[in-house]
Amino acid sequence: MAAYLEIAIVPVGVVDPTVMGWLKQDLPGILTAGVEELPPLPLSPRHFQKERNQYLADGLLADFATIVHPPTALFLGVTEADLFSPPMNFVFGVANTGRALISTFRLRPEFYGVPSNPEVYRWRVFTEAVHELGHALGLPHCEFPGCVMYFSNWIGDTDRKGPKFCYRCGKRIERLVEMGRG
Repeated sequence: MAAYLEIAIVPVGVVDPTVMGWLKQDLPGILTAGVEELPPLPLSPRHFQKERNQYLADGLLADFATIVHPPTALFLGVTEADLFSPPMNFVFGVANTGRALISTFRLRPEFYGVPSNPEVYRWRVFTEAVHELGHALGLPHCEFPGCVMYFSNWIGDTDRKGPKFCYRCGKRIERLVEMGRG
């Protein structure tokens, strides 16, 4: 990728510093990006839905509009909270122009009743971060199951697709970065 991105990542609520370290290390390899970690934000209780025991992802994402960061930077929030976005029962992440949010809650192998596996967990976190940042740059979902932009309906989709763009989405992301962020 010829152009260069700036990504500002911020923990939302308490987030394992190891996860933040993985993202700072892994994101530049796929998106040709500089990654800066911003100070943590509190997990806003106003977006917590007690009856679901989940946070409204879209509400948390909207709160990011108030954060001061370079205008050319993409913003990536990372939370350990379980998220939902109607009409879906849960989401791994959400995004809109320039901003993205991922949840690590359902990415941990232990959530699915299997033993902890840091390599699998790191792969999932990285994959979902790249996916949501792709949306933040303007990419839609892709129909190719091996592309990071493929919609993950369940964790198996995330495991299968991995963090790389297919050829077509890779070319689209290059153009988008050159036009708006490079």
